[in-house]
Amino acid sequence: MIKATACHSVLLGLTLTLAPVVVAANDFDIITAPAMVAPLATKATLTEITQAGEQAIAVGDFGVIVRREAAGAWQQAAVPSSVYFTAVDFANAKHGWAVGHHGVIVHSTDGGATWQTQLDGFALIDLQITAFEQRLIDLQQQLDSGELDDDTLMVVEEQLMSVEFLLDNARFAKEEGPTRPFLDVIALSEDIVIAVGAYGTAVRSTDGGASWQVLDAQINNPSEFHFNALATDGTALYLAGEQGLLFKSDDQGASFYEIEPPYSGSYFGLFVDTQRRLWAFGLRGNVFYSDDQGASFAQVRLSNRVNINAAADAYDGGVYLVGNAGMVAHIDATGVVQEINHPSGATLTDVLVMPDQSLTLVGQQGVLTMPAMAQK
Repeated sequence: MIKATACHSVLLGLTLTLAPVVVAANDFDIITAPAMVAPLATKATLTEITQAGEQAIAVGDFGVIVRREAAGAWQQAAVPSSVYFTAVDFANAKHGWAVGHHGVIVHSTDGGATWQTQLDGFALIDLQITAFEQRLIDLQQQLDSGELDDDTLMVVEEQLMSVEFLLDNARFAKEEGPTRPFLDVIALSEDIVIAVGAYGTAVRSTDGGASWQVLDAQINNPSEFHFNALATDGTALYLAGEQGLLFKSDDQGASFYEIEPPYSGSYFGLFVDTQRRLWAFGLRGNVFYSDDQGASFAQVRLSNRVNINAAADAYDGGVYLVGNAGMVAHIDATGVVQEINHPSGATLTDVLVMPDQSLTLVGQQGVLTMPAMAQK
């Protein structure tokens, strides 16, 4: 999984420039150590890029967050944490959130120029323990009521066992320290933000990140598979993860229910295009789309079977897909597929289509570019 593990090996030439910090297995100073200002920040491993007004903003390892206005130069933002950031999303030109390892969530109110920490792994563990303890009380009260039919009784008993397991894990994490990374974030508005991550971690805020609600026990994921991706079409919200996990929410993330997945392997990304088609993609080049909000899916077959990590709208009503080994694919509005490999051969984790139709790519080698793929 690209977002969950930093590709430190490709950064050996950058470590002295970026930050001479060595973090022990149980040393969490990285959570509050501000990101070092680095001339080579755009060469660090970057995981995701987004648009905020006229600005492009990318996040990645060593707490690096870089931004570029229009065709200007990239500038590194002031960031209060040095964790590996995995995802970024903006509700509008000013308000955005980035999430990363050790349960860190940071927030910007000035278009990504500066950031403030809203949540870290220590606070997340406390929130989880409180939420799971309350959930156990609620479930036990249902059992004690004596009003449940046999089918409902079985469901509640299974939920009780699942929440007990979650609570035990959270209490263990309280002793060992926070290690779970967030892997994606979506800002539905300036107020409503959802972040998801490893081992079924999920939180939601309805006040712009001032407070967070733990969703782990409310989403049916008893095996604690990773939640990897979020996407919205403006009305429905979608969540995907390992082992074919695919969920939908009709209430802006307050609750989720399962939808039938087209594939039982892991999804690394979700995307909703300008035609409101839902794209789901991931392991070994598996790509699917739905034009009926997840009720059914069709498969797009790629000749290159590498992992697919991200998608973006193309200039012609189609989409671009990017993945491992420099793979870039263009699928036009009629379903015609073109595939090439970026000359770098680097793992690509996200793509942004610029106003001149060129591509800005991020991934293993930082910021990369390439021209638009010519139509056949």
